[in-house]
Amino acid sequence: MDIDYKDNIYTKVISLNEVEKLFLIHSFAKYKGELFGASNAENGKILLSTPYLKLAEKYGFERTDKYLYSKNVNLDEVEIIEERKPFSLD
Repeated sequence: MDIDYKDNIYTKVISLNEVEKLFLIHSFAKYKGELFGASNAENGKILLSTPYLKLAEKYGFERTDKYLYSKNVNLDEVEIIEERKPFSLD
């Protein structure tokens, strides 16, 4: 049974024997030559984050947590990079 989760995102419960491969996926964004954590891509913008103060100051990020700095930028300003690692339930 498919479940409409949110904004054209769907979930489906399947049995483990239906799965061929599992991956752990980390998304990054290359912004002005630097790699940042990336999340929440909406309305043509993406949220970048870094724990590094000097990098945050260099690119105008704001402190959003004790050790985290963030900035929303236009999607067309970044290159999205996905790192895929094989994942096992064993």
